[in-house]
Amino acid sequence: MMKKTIWIAAGITGMLLGSPTTDAKAALNVRIGSRPSFVIDRRPDFVELRNLGFSVSVGSPYDIVYYGNLYYLNQNGSWYRSSDYRGPWISVRSSQLPSKIRRHRLEDIRRYRDTEYRNNEGRRRVDQQRTDEDNRRNLNQQRSDENNKRNLDQQRSDENNKRNLDQRRSDENNKRKLDQQRTDDNNKRLLDQQRSDENRNR
Repeated sequence: MMKKTIWIAAGITGMLLGSPTTDAKAALNVRIGSRPSFVIDRRPDFVELRNLGFSVSVGSPYDIVYYGNLYYLNQNGSWYRSSDYRGPWISVRSSQLPSKIRRHRLEDIRRYRDTEYRNNEGRRRVDQQRTDEDNRRNLNQQRSDENNKRNLDQQRSDENNKRNLDQRRSDENNKRKLDQQRTDDNNKRLLDQQRSDENRNR
């Protein structure tokens, strides 16, 4: 059992040491016992290939196919799938790919993509996609700003209401003190009058 464990460890070490260096932009971070991760900062632009029935990334360090609300990424001949372009990614066999993707070679998909992108209509669709995404981001930012403003206005309103409540409590407290002082003064006058009457009667 110990010899088998040593041979497995040696094999993994040999694979890691023998792997060629890859482009930093398309670096695949593989960790033993974890899922692969890819560095994708923003959603890639896609060219829709209507004849093939799916979209393909353009200007991305990875070959990514978007189909059926899922992303399929090819790295060094291996396929990965995710419901989000940021991952997490799971490895899939070529036989597990949708038939619309599986029936085409990756080289042919790239060629169809490049041809479509060079086509004016394809470029316009990509530009429109970028515009739509920018508008969506701007709208989300606007909504966030408006929400922050509402929160700030509510906070200011709450603080103002608290100050008004504190002032009202202070006014009521001062009024009670003044009423008590007047009552005490009145009682004192009555007591003085009573004493004065008693002195006269003597």
